[in-house]
Amino acid sequence: MLVQSLICAAFYVFVKFFDYQLGTLYAFRPIVVCPLLGLILGDLQTGLALGASIEALFMGSVSIGAYIPPDATSAGVLCTAYVILLGLDTVGLAMPIGTLVLALSNLFQPITNWLLSFVPKFAAEGNGAKLTALHFFIALYVAPVYFAVIFFAVYLGSDAVAWITNTVPEFVLNGF
Repeated sequence: MLVQSLICAAFYVFVKFFDYQLGTLYAFRPIVVCPLLGLILGDLQTGLALGASIEALFMGSVSIGAYIPPDATSAGVLCTAYVILLGLDTVGLAMPIGTLVLALSNLFQPITNWLLSFVPKFAAEGNGAKLTALHFFIALYVAPVYFAVIFFAVYLGSDAVAWITNTVPEFVLNGF
């Protein structure tokens, strides 16, 4: 489970952070993430089915104005990992997972906002190198935190998720 946890965490960081850095290709959506992770974990068919199901949950959830939608990428990665590695039906947990990861990202927003305050200064100086460095630093300074969260969610959380899906009545999970 250690290797699979490392793979899931590295995959999450790659698709979540580098997609934004490369022009927001929307490769972080579950319709892309789940099949790719399914392929990496050895079950493309399950990844395809999960990608369609989880994308349907998050379809249309885009950031408009002050609204920040739940993190569909973490939901896709963790649900795919739990289904393939544990054989559990965790699609009902996709929205709660995405909401918890969104709450984590909100903790870093004040730091990001402070870092963004340097953009006008660097732009006025015409310092493109500092702007580029700041661009990538803002994207990657939280990557180790997310790597750890996804890693431990797969590595340690699998027992907890198995307990939740086996204990909570099926109609509750279907309601999610």
